[in-house]
Amino acid sequence: MPISDLSGEVPLRRSGLTEMLVARLLGLVTAGNLKPGDQLPAERKLAETFDVSRPTLREALRALAVLGVIEVRHGGGVFVSQLEASDLLAPLTFFLTLRAAEVEKLYEARKLIEGEIAALAASRGDAAALDELEALIAAQEDAKLEPARYRDVDTAFHRRLGELAGNEFLSRAAQSLNVLGQEFRKTASETPNVISTSIADHRTIVEAIRRRDAAAARQAMVTHMGHVLQSTEAAMKAKNE
Repeated sequence: MPISDLSGEVPLRRSGLTEMLVARLLGLVTAGNLKPGDQLPAERKLAETFDVSRPTLREALRALAVLGVIEVRHGGGVFVSQLEASDLLAPLTFFLTLRAAEVEKLYEARKLIEGEIAALAASRGDAAALDELEALIAAQEDAKLEPARYRDVDTAFHRRLGELAGNEFLSRAAQSLNVLGQEFRKTASETPNVISTSIADHRTIVEAIRRRDAAAARQAMVTHMGHVLQSTEAAMKAKNE
């Protein structure tokens, strides 16, 4: 199948788009139809193929880039990374096999990385950017009764916070870890009071950043990640009982 011909693919629903795109790209690689270095079809073509908006497609491609599956060349298109098929499978394999023991380690890493992101944002973020974070929190409030939509806004909040830190390496690492934990968060975010607690945590984080208090911002994020871990583990335990 030519790389530019994805017409046989079934359009994707908004929910789970990133995971589905990863799976399909890996399937093309392992079948030998898509090789390292190959260029993906144009953004417009991909959006039409999967029946999604171009902004939605960009979010999915950004997540795939974080996982190392694709490489986005500014002004030059999107290419499959110069990796062997087994390397391309590794992120998805890890994602699918993540279990309780790894979840604790995952959030240990998120505390360290996102804690520093919050601290850096306190010293580097400007007022306009902080207003954007406040707007995202307001959007979270509006989505409290819609867990799937809430998760999208929550991801946008953490991504914007990563951008404010001014360190692309930390931001990309945080996004990658967030992607790995999404499947478990789906269950936890359906639990009563979990979303309300997260929103309250986000407000505390932004308040500390607005005060330019790096230590308080870091601690607020660490506390938030602790709450996320607790609710995730509780949801996983309930699901297995």
